[in-house]
Amino acid sequence: MSIRMIVVLLAALLLVVFAAQNTDPVGVRLFWWAVSAPASVAVFTAFAGGVLVGALLFWTDQRRARRRPQSQPPPTR
Repeated sequence: MSIRMIVVLLAALLLVVFAAQNTDPVGVRLFWWAVSAPASVAVFTAFAGGVLVGALLFWTDQRRARRRPQSQPPPTR
């Protein structure tokens, strides 16, 4: 078994333990919208939202960089 697989399995195990230990409902409010969910679901949702925003910003930056014309390297003396 590779080191990468062991790390992935340990991370998955930690996520399962975290979800099992944080089942108490918490209230989340955003403007007029309110929801009650287990703490682990609230944390995972916030994390997934952050990952999504970061990926979109990275993706748009990469697209902009590809569309930008390549500048000439400065002349050497």
